[in-house]
Amino acid sequence: MRIACVFVPQIALQAALRRFPELRGKPVALVKTSESRTKIAKVVMISAEARRAGVRPGLTAAQAAAACPGLALLPMADADLEAADAALADLGFAFAPRIDRESARVFFEVGDLSQLYPSELAVTQAIQSRAVRVGLGVRVAIAARKGVARIVTRAAERGVVPTGGEARFLAPLPLRVLGEPLPPEISEVFARWGIATIGALAKLSAADIGLRLGACGAHLHRLGRGDDDEPFLPVLPADAVEESVDLDDAIAELEPLSFVLRGLFDRILARLACRSLACAAITLRFQLDSRAFDVREVNLAAPTRETAPLLQLVRLDLMRRPPDGPVTAVLIVARPARVRAAQMDFLRPAGPAPDRLAATIARLGALCGPENVGAPRAEDTWREEAVGINPFALGEPASPATGDDGTRSLTIRRYRPPEEIEVIWGPDGPAALRGKETTARILVAAGPYRLSSEWWRREPNADYEGPRDDGGGASARDGTNAVFGFSRDYWDVHASDGALYRLHHDRHHDRWYLDGYYD
Repeated sequence: MRIACVFVPQIALQAALRRFPELRGKPVALVKTSESRTKIAKVVMISAEARRAGVRPGLTAAQAAAACPGLALLPMADADLEAADAALADLGFAFAPRIDRESARVFFEVGDLSQLYPSELAVTQAIQSRAVRVGLGVRVAIAARKGVARIVTRAAERGVVPTGGEARFLAPLPLRVLGEPLPPEISEVFARWGIATIGALAKLSAADIGLRLGACGAHLHRLGRGDDDEPFLPVLPADAVEESVDLDDAIAELEPLSFVLRGLFDRILARLACRSLACAAITLRFQLDSRAFDVREVNLAAPTRETAPLLQLVRLDLMRRPPDGPVTAVLIVARPARVRAAQMDFLRPAGPAPDRLAATIARLGALCGPENVGAPRAEDTWREEAVGINPFALGEPASPATGDDGTRSLTIRRYRPPEEIEVIWGPDGPAALRGKETTARILVAAGPYRLSSEWWRREPNADYEGPRDDGGGASARDGTNAVFGFSRDYWDVHASDGALYRLHHDRHHDRWYLDGYYD
């Protein structure tokens, strides 16, 4: 078995830099506020640039800022650390189906990666390259034993320990890399004995080391000889990917909140991309300044790897239903899914991307109302203009028709609501029509086609968006907008302007309406 160990040095500082990537390469200090009544913020971790400028851990924030003008002070947040640790786990899952986790480290088997990479050194380079995508700088070591790989990550950026050559590889390394750190009493004994390297420790007698230094010393001696019996206990990946942030100041406006959400989505999608996955749905939890929580679900029509559709859907949802107060913390839970390649059709053009189509539907819902956006549904009624709406759902495209029965029909383009017009009656039927936008002589008229139904119904006339008594049916005598069915005479006319119109005459109110024209 060949095991890779991936170690993130100063993981708390790197976790903060994942939230502020523009500060990479600049002097940065991570500060933590003490629990005492004084609430003094002290430096706990620093970047290499800040160390060269004279900043040291233990200084107060004011002292560090005075020592290095332009120093960026970042607060230490548990949410950032948890997200960085989860991103490290995703890095392991990018190369293996199961990993063994511990603080700031992951272990996974890489023996089967020889079919993809020419050497184990190339594997370490690929792991470091993939780690950069999730915002982490890592050290990587590959060995036959878990403990040996852990030791090498403390000493070098990359290392490959050959099987059977553990003792020879570890011999020149300093003794301090055996622990994080070594117990002070054992370090003092080693210094008194003049032992500075792992090789010098490995030459001593195991029985004497155990007798003088106890179980801890015996364990360090076995590690120095490469005899590690630590078990490898891998686990499966989690069902969801989480990213969260605690805001320094409460946010009450959409634009600054969108800026925060964009950074969270970028980090989530980068972690999913490590595992060759996409985002299928997200759950957002906003913590408000009133200590209440605003939880909302955003479903996608298809898994996506792009930030723009996710951000657009969330913005539209926030505009439609804003939070009840300013936001102080954000948690995003993404449900991963695999993207399956779809075979293109030679006979039909490619349709819109499902994730972009979902964003368009959400935008229309925000403008017109969710109840007014969907797929048309045929209603069980004789009323010609009646139409229902089902929630829009993406499915497989309909197969092209394979046969033709030879029938042909005209398509009518309806006016909604129908236009009320004046019809001049002649000896043989309608002779002319006149409306606000349409005026013409009628050359040929076919009809009437009488249609009446729904006489048993008494309900508000919702089919027309115009006046309640505009031809939908007879108004109730009690003065309400209720109707008792409808009775109409339909006419198809060929007008002098060359168009074929569809008219109907409301027999209850003696009014004429222009329904539309044939295409």
